[in-house]
Amino acid sequence: MLLGNINIVVCTVWREEDYLETTLRGLLDDYHVNTDQPVCLVVGSPEVKYLETYRSLAGISVVEMGSNTWAWIKNRPAFHRASWNYYRCLTYPTAGARGTLVLEDDIIFARGWCARLDATLKCLEEQYSSKFVLSLYEAIFATYKSDQRNRFFVEYPHEDFFGVQGIYYPATIREGFAKYLKIHGLAGNKTYHDFLLREYLSQSGISLFAAAPCLIQHIGKTSVIQSMWHESSNFMGNVA
Repeated sequence: MLLGNINIVVCTVWREEDYLETTLRGLLDDYHVNTDQPVCLVVGSPEVKYLETYRSLAGISVVEMGSNTWAWIKNRPAFHRASWNYYRCLTYPTAGARGTLVLEDDIIFARGWCARLDATLKCLEEQYSSKFVLSLYEAIFATYKSDQRNRFFVEYPHEDFFGVQGIYYPATIREGFAKYLKIHGLAGNKTYHDFLLREYLSQSGISLFAAAPCLIQHIGKTSVIQSMWHESSNFMGNVA
């Protein structure tokens, strides 16, 4: 089974322009859902009406935000609310997982992405065990040189990293970053969670890689967080 024992979590929130349908269509075109390990849609606010059509789908689980959590964060800055929901993605579910793939809800997938990611992870695990993080996306690929040992990924300098459109975390790294994010992102309200991930990886000496070519593309021009628009020039529509 491709991507066996890997949790897939989609970080989502209602917005006027809904990209989630496109994201899920691309995800499910290649990925065969295991009903014992469903794709989780982790919602960043109490607004869940836009998710009603997905509740009845086999292998899809909607994880709503509790009223206590929302009462605590609803008046906080958008980037802080986003950090809270990303933390929820990192901590639900966790049982027995080899790793967790956290996706944003405003992306499209390359055809053949699932098999390509499966091969990439096997290659990374052979070389780095579980001491790495893989980004399925990056927006400044032209500055990097391909790793000559393989054809699946390139090194991604910590200082250049931004954007969490699609990140794979081995279990131990997910646990470590969740603790770091809780301290510096939730309690500390320090900065955006992608910058905190960059900081955590750098301080911990954990290697960061980007899929080559990118397996996903960013399409969400309508964002709940005011940020610079970005997309990858190294996205290929078909990697099969």
